[in-house]
Order: sequence, then structure tokens, then C-alpha cells
Amino acid sequence: MLWTEIGMLCTTVVLVFITVSATVINYLFFRSQTDPEVIVYASLDERRPSVVILVIENIGRGLAKNITFASSKPIPQKAFGLGDDAPTPRTMDYGPIINGIPSLGPHSKRIITWGQYGGLKKGIGDEIIDITVTFRSDRMFGLGQHSHKVVCPIDIKSFAGTDAADYNWDKKTADHLEKIAKTLENVSSGFRSLKIQLTQEKKSIE
Repeated sequence: MLWTEIGMLCTTVVLVFITVSATVINYLFFRSQTDPEVIVYASLDERRPSVVILVIENIGRGLAKNITFASSKPIPQKAFGLGDDAPTPRTMDYGPIINGIPSLGPHSKRIITWGQYGGLKKGIGDEIIDITVTFRSDRMFGLGQHSHKVVCPIDIKSFAGTDAADYNWDKKTADHLEKIAKTLENVSSGFRSLKIQLTQEKKSIE
């Protein structure tokens, strides 16, 4: 009889543990599907290959509110210049990282033109800047708010050897212009024909 009761007690404890664990897992999964996640990262500007941008993005699925930022070191601002003779940039003193963001919806961004490799290298060297992002989100059924904190390391050293660190954009531009000039010269000399086709859309009136 005693062993039967002990067995039943152990079974009950195991079932309670499984139920609690499943509830916690389901809650965490639900949170991952509804919570915001605001991060900061550095990236190349696709439209301006030598320019590095800072991106503030909500990669989560919920609305982030009262977003503030704190950095472990001063962040340079408008750090332009490609070579070693780039001027030392000033410290960031305005913009969303300084002033904060009232709210940021899912997959929304703020993009900051940060600078170029030479200027940023002059500003932070090989150091890593940790940007701590703090924000809030609403709980279920309006029961208060959650607090969130994300630490995002950013650097410029990892851009060495990329387009951002390529100092020859003037030469590349000149090469492209030279190719365009040769193409136009071939067209004008009759070496290569240039065909332009105009089409007219006919509209019927019913």
C-alpha cells in the first residue's frame, strides 16, 4: 500500500512538472511570436557602396515603445573620408540614437548615414562599441508592459577588405565613363548600330 501511494505521488509530480514545462514553453513561444526585438547594426549602403550606415530595426513581430539607446563608447557621426588622412569625426550629438524613438512597428527601420571606412576607422579604430537598446512592449490583455534590453556590438574593423574600404571609387567611376564614351563613339562611327524602337499604344473607344 505504501509503495503504491509513493508511486502515485511520483507520477503526480512528474505530470505536474510536464504540465508546467509545457505551459512555460508555450508561453515563451507565444512571446517570441508577439514581442518586438529592436537591434542596431552597421551595413553597407547599396546605393552608395563606400558609405556605411547604421540601421535601427525592429526584427520582432510586436510594437516597441519608448526606445532608448546607451553606448559603451562615444559614437562618431558623419565620419567621411576613405584614406588614412580622413579627418577625425565629431561625436554623435543628434539623431534617433541620441533622442530615442517613441515607437517602432514590426520590421520598421531608422537608417543613419554613418560615414566611410577611413573616417570611421579614425573615429573608433579597431574597438567595438556596445549599443544597449532598451524598450517596452504591452503585455497580454493590457496588463502592464514588458521591459526589454538588447546589447548590439558594432565595429568598423570587420569592413576591412570590403567595398567600404576600397579607396578607388574615383578610378572605377572613370573606367565606367570611359566604357560609355567608347560605346557612344562606336555607335556614332557606324561600328555598332543603335536601334531605338518606339511603340504607340492604340486605345479603342467603346
